[in-house]
Amino acid sequence: MKQIDLLPLSAEKKKRLKTFAALYKRNAHVMIEVVSFDNGRLIVRAEQKNLVNGKKLNKKDLSERVREMFRGEIPDDWKLTVSAVDFDRKDIDAINANWISDRMMKLGLKNKTVSSHTGIDKCTLSSIINGDKDLTKWHKVAFYYFFKYYEAARF
Repeated sequence: MKQIDLLPLSAEKKKRLKTFAALYKRNAHVMIEVVSFDNGRLIVRAEQKNLVNGKKLNKKDLSERVREMFRGEIPDDWKLTVSAVDFDRKDIDAINANWISDRMMKLGLKNKTVSSHTGIDKCTLSSIINGDKDLTKWHKVAFYYFFKYYEAARF
């Protein structure tokens, strides 16, 4: 679990929380991380990264599971806020070479520009656009958020 060391808890409680988080990650593909802790206010983020056996957890389910995980591990006077993120991969899963080419053309972008902002080297980008190389999950996410931001900010 990311940033668990921010919490002023015993090593034993941190170890249990890490174990719970690892089980959620392995069995339900749910990532749990500590966002911040200040003056007894703990903010935790939870997100399901992939469907497991076709099952999707909604925000309420995620929040309840995280609260149960922390119950008895943190002091009762702490305020726990759970930022749960809905699982929705439709937009990202729809990304393909044509989607990328269309966005680049629409926005007047060259490979060099896209490469410098996404971290995907120009050779790989050309191979993806030409259909010679398959898109990885990482590529799809990088393209999705780059174009989403670029269209909104017009930087």
